[in-house]
Amino acid sequence: MIVTEIKNVKLKFETNSSNFSPNNIDCGTLAMLSIAEFLPDDKILDLGCGYGVVGILAAKLIGQENIMMCDSSETAVKPAKPFRQT
Repeated sequence: MIVTEIKNVKLKFETNSSNFSPNNIDCGTLAMLSIAEFLPDDKILDLGCGYGVVGILAAKLIGQENIMMCDSSETAVKPAKPFRQT
């Protein structure tokens, strides 16, 4: 379980040992998110979403309807699926 706050949004991610960076959000993602802006009219594709850090954060900021998340690994994306069903 990763509990964090990014861009003043509290986030909680369930991960597993087969996910990339299962114990903390990797430095590259955090660096990118520190400068990325998500605007209300944006459409975001989180390609290789893993457990969904970028896509879930973006959805909380600009709306789930503006986000598409995908990953080639069912195991990697499994933790992000409950979010997409809400």
